[in-house]
Amino acid sequence: MTTSPQEPPAEQSQGTPPDAARQAPEVMPAEVAPFEGGQAALEPLAPAESGAEETASAAEASPLADAAVAEERRRKRLLVALVVVLLALCGVGGLFVRYLRRPQPLPELLPVAVEVNYPPHYLFAIYEVDGPLGVALSPMGDRLYVTESGGDRLVKMFDTQGSLLGSFAPPRTTAAQRSPVYIATDVQGRVFVTDRLQHAIFVYDRDGHYLDTILSPTLTLSEYIAKHVGSSPARGTFAYNIFEEEVYYQDATGTEQTLPRPDRAVWAPLGVAFDPGGRMIVTDVARGNHRVLVFPMETIARADWTDFAPEVFQFGGFGEADDQFQFPNKALVDAQGRFVVSDGNNGRLSVWSANGQLLSLLGSGGGEGGLNLPRGMAFDDRQRLHVVDAVGQVVRVYDFAKEQPVFLYAFGAMGTLEGQFNYPNDIAIDAHGRLYIADRANNRVQVWSY
Repeated sequence: MTTSPQEPPAEQSQGTPPDAARQAPEVMPAEVAPFEGGQAALEPLAPAESGAEETASAAEASPLADAAVAEERRRKRLLVALVVVLLALCGVGGLFVRYLRRPQPLPELLPVAVEVNYPPHYLFAIYEVDGPLGVALSPMGDRLYVTESGGDRLVKMFDTQGSLLGSFAPPRTTAAQRSPVYIATDVQGRVFVTDRLQHAIFVYDRDGHYLDTILSPTLTLSEYIAKHVGSSPARGTFAYNIFEEEVYYQDATGTEQTLPRPDRAVWAPLGVAFDPGGRMIVTDVARGNHRVLVFPMETIARADWTDFAPEVFQFGGFGEADDQFQFPNKALVDAQGRFVVSDGNNGRLSVWSANGQLLSLLGSGGGEGGLNLPRGMAFDDRQRLHVVDAVGQVVRVYDFAKEQPVFLYAFGAMGTLEGQFNYPNDIAIDAHGRLYIADRANNRVQVWSY
């Protein structure tokens, strides 16, 4: 900081050298100084004593003092900046540790007062599938199961990075005799697969080993064999193909035996899912009787199905009325206990109470929330329902956290590029916000993330 120069003593204004003024031993007499306009007045000369030296010293000290003040301010600003940086680093470190303990999308990690809704982004695709229709994750989220509508029509098993782990299919069937569609896993890790040609639900263990077949809402294959032979057949020793006349099984000696084909009720299971309470929810599209069937957890959770007599709860019927279905593809239960059904050919979602009373319809008609051909669905942990629109070539997302569900957004578009769909059919979502979408006509499963 520069100080303004001191006003020179009067004698300097008259031309007296400054050195001479400082060396004068005594006070000089007054001198007549002329005013402007020619008049004169007595003006005392400034004494040349120690005050001049103090003035000079002050002039020299003032810049140093200002510099010290400026330096102190600079240090304070630097200290504040360092504190802010340290706090920011602590916050980032805290988020990182929290993410390691429980990975979540960033907005859910941040302590914001208002929830943010935004579409997910594309990550990568799994291509070792032929016309994928259904997708499901294991209870631990470490395996992905995919049903194929093309090629050998297998169920394929991947890790969540897309590496193929294996494949499986119903015993004693050929590719032309099976048509797996939707797939689900229960809390035990068992895999349930609906088959449109076999009119059955095939059940496998975590690794794809065949366990049993649900032949109708009140009959399993193991039960049918046990009633005829008097004992439960061992796992993996029996099979039934609807295109054959006989049931095959092995007796206690390991010899193959046969039974006549079972007489079973008419049904055509399409969608399959499990609610948080362990109930199995199946959509049945048998001719003229489209409905939703709910199997109790107490029956489904048992390891032995040789006494399979569930009290099945059902609702709906075939038609275009509000409380009817035309090819219901999937049914789920939300956090409020309501059933949500993707009513495929009616182009809508229908919401039902826990006791099977219709509450509302959603997605019918035009607009960005309107549905064309809704098929697979999945809830995330924020009760956002993701609905695959097979003809719309998008995934539409609705908020079911509130009493009245509302449309949020859609993502995707028709095409063959990354992030584009070609008749998608189903979706599964893991606990970390990853979405696995069966992109049927593009022969891949797309992986997205929040």
